[in-house]
Amino acid sequence: MRALVLRLARENSSWGYRRIHGELAVLGIKAAAGTVWNILKDHGIDPAPERQHTT
Repeated sequence: MRALVLRLARENSSWGYRRIHGELAVLGIKAAAGTVWNILKDHGIDPAPERQHTT
């Protein structure tokens, strides 16, 4: 799950931790939003959607 969270964060830089949490739920992976937040934070990725602004 950790690898998937990190991959989703890298490939979808505008997604925040709640969006990643929602996508995991769609895939049938049950995890708390806080768990996703902790994974991102532990790897130095800002869990907020403002980590990269794209237009």
